[in-house]
Amino acid sequence: MLQKRKFLAWMLVFAAVMIFVAIAVAAPKRVLTAKGGDCAACHGQEKVLSPSHVDTKDMTYKDCLGCHDRAGPQKLTGKLPGSHVHQLTGITCAKCHGKGKKEEAVSMDTCVTCHNPDRLVEKTARVKPENPHTSPHYGNTLDCNACHHQHQKSEDFCAQCHKFNFKVP
Repeated sequence: MLQKRKFLAWMLVFAAVMIFVAIAVAAPKRVLTAKGGDCAACHGQEKVLSPSHVDTKDMTYKDCLGCHDRAGPQKLTGKLPGSHVHQLTGITCAKCHGKGKKEEAVSMDTCVTCHNPDRLVEKTARVKPENPHTSPHYGNTLDCNACHHQHQKSEDFCAQCHKFNFKVP
C-alpha cells in the first residue's frame, strides 16, 4: 500500500513537471526587435494564421485593415492582443516598457501619454448601452489594464457585475 502511494505521488509530480514544460515551450517568445507582421519571430513554427492567409511579414495594421475592415465579418477587434496591434502600427515594446527594463504591466500613466482619456470618452460616446470609458464608479480613471491586456486576450471588466457585453480590443 505504501509503495502504491509513493508511486502515485511520483507520477503526480512527473505529470505536473511535464505540464509545466509543455506550457513553457508552447508559449510565444517575446522578441523585442520583431516587426509587427513577423509572426514567426515570436511564435516560431506555430501556425497562428491559416495556410491560405497572405504573408504578413512586411505588413502594417493599415495593410491588415484592407481585408479586415473594422465593421466587417473578419474584423480584428478582440482577436489580436494589444501588443500585436501596437507592433503593427509601429509602436515598439521599448516605447511603452522602456529599454532593458523587466517585463511587467505598463502603468496607466504610460497608456495615457498616447491614449488621452477625454478623447476616448468622446470616441466611445455612442457605444450602447453605456460608454465603456466613463462610469459612475470610476469616471474616466479606471486603469486601462483592467480591460485591455497587451499580451493576452482583453476582457470586459464591467461584466463582473453588468451585462453590457462590450467588445474589448
